[in-house]
Amino acid sequence: MYAALLQGELSGEEALAASEQMLKILMDSMSNAVFWKDLNSQFVGCNQAFSDFAGFEPALLLGKSDRDMPWADDNEFSSDWFIDWDKAVMESGEPRFGILERLRRADGVVTWIETNKVPLRDLNGEVIGLLGAFKDVTDVHLAQEELKRTLDDLDARVQRRTAEIERANEALRREVDDRIRSQAQERQQRTYAETLRDTAASMSQTFDLESVTEQALGGVERLVSNDLAAILLATAEGTLDLSRHLAGFGYLDVEIEADAVSLEELTVVQRLAGEAGPVIIDHPPSALGPARCVLGARMRVADQLVGYLIVESATPGFYNADHAERLAAVADQAGAVLSNARLAQRVSELAAAEERQRLARDLHDAVNQSLWTAALSAESLLNDIEEGSDMHQRVDRLRQLTRGALSEMRELLLELRPAELAEVQLRDLIEHLVNALEGRRRIDVTVDLQGVKLEPAVNIALYRIAQQALSNMAQHSNATALDVRLHTGPPVVLRVADNGDGFDENEVPSGHLGLQIMRERAEAIGAELVIESGDDGTTVTVTVAP
Repeated sequence: MYAALLQGELSGEEALAASEQMLKILMDSMSNAVFWKDLNSQFVGCNQAFSDFAGFEPALLLGKSDRDMPWADDNEFSSDWFIDWDKAVMESGEPRFGILERLRRADGVVTWIETNKVPLRDLNGEVIGLLGAFKDVTDVHLAQEELKRTLDDLDARVQRRTAEIERANEALRREVDDRIRSQAQERQQRTYAETLRDTAASMSQTFDLESVTEQALGGVERLVSNDLAAILLATAEGTLDLSRHLAGFGYLDVEIEADAVSLEELTVVQRLAGEAGPVIIDHPPSALGPARCVLGARMRVADQLVGYLIVESATPGFYNADHAERLAAVADQAGAVLSNARLAQRVSELAAAEERQRLARDLHDAVNQSLWTAALSAESLLNDIEEGSDMHQRVDRLRQLTRGALSEMRELLLELRPAELAEVQLRDLIEHLVNALEGRRRIDVTVDLQGVKLEPAVNIALYRIAQQALSNMAQHSNATALDVRLHTGPPVVLRVADNGDGFDENEVPSGHLGLQIMRERAEAIGAELVIESGDDGTTVTVTVAP
């Protein structure tokens, strides 16, 4: 019969019956379960393999859905799971392959299946249902889960073993550190006298304060084992300054910032302020680092406090009397040398100040007087020359140059005597700047300056801001006109404006710090600084509130 069907000898109902019989035999011979459903996800047919899973004869499956199947009440893969996948395939018209699902057979055996679902279409291409097929992949799935569990277990064992190795390494590191520290202490005992002598010699070779502190700290490092060593110097104002410090690797999480540390509140400093000799403190409430033990010694000459030498250790009870004796010896030497270095520095500063005074007097008595005479001569000569003539223009230019040079000389004399900047009125200081600028270049200048008596710090800050603003204008703006105003208010307002090229603050090249310095000076006196710049020029305005 099947041969006749294939050769086309059958037709009509005979051919249809033979085709259905052949399809059934083909479906039942497949190892994969096959089923097909209508648009309502109701079964309309299946092969024998699916019938075995479902526990229904194929004829009894007609009209049933996944809600009637043995797997309908699974917590994770319920009947809605299968029906939702059916809906997704039929609504999209796209097949879905490789859907991993858990299914409980009619005999109660739970299996894992891999399902493929494709839409069924009529002759017009309309979706009328779907065709599904799945195969049992329980063995593969269980093998994968077992492999995952094995890998997880192996990973956990590796982590435990790694942690054990790390703990062993850490213990070994601590043992090595302890041995190194012990050996270092032994070496320090043997070389104590020699190192102390070398330290004293090194410190005595220079009067440079920075070099002396470096040599002193180097001596401490060689004589007293530590995780951190520091030198605190007493200032003329009665405060302390963290001059220099050295920390061992890993002792500090971040670098010490002097402004963020209240040195006077350190436990060792408070103890040394009331005790004569070196002090050893276990578990100090306040230290430069995470110290468990601190040793400190005072540096002084006669009754003058020079500062403190401090060493810290992360080991409780680390320092003893021997350490204290060594640190005290270095502190005695360092105190004397640092005192001498400060005196030498002071002598140098006084000599420099005296030289500036002498130079200022010489410039004032010689060059300044000559420039003054030249300015008067140019002024007098200008009155004898006909206006509009070529000679009149030349002499007028000479007069301007001479006045500018005279103003620059006055500005230089003020720089040589910086204390006078606070005494001269701001109006006069700015006039010198403007006159000097006029002497250097041809520019139309408008000046409106009112006299005002300001605090010294404010007077100097506003002068420096005006100086920087005029310098920026002269160097970068290509301006032909300048307007400088000082109004006493209150508030006091200083304004410097030009008609130059202008600039973009975001495009100022690195290394050009003028604008930043102006802002810092304004901030230091509590003033408001506004800089406006564009194609029509630049305006710098400083406002000082009363």
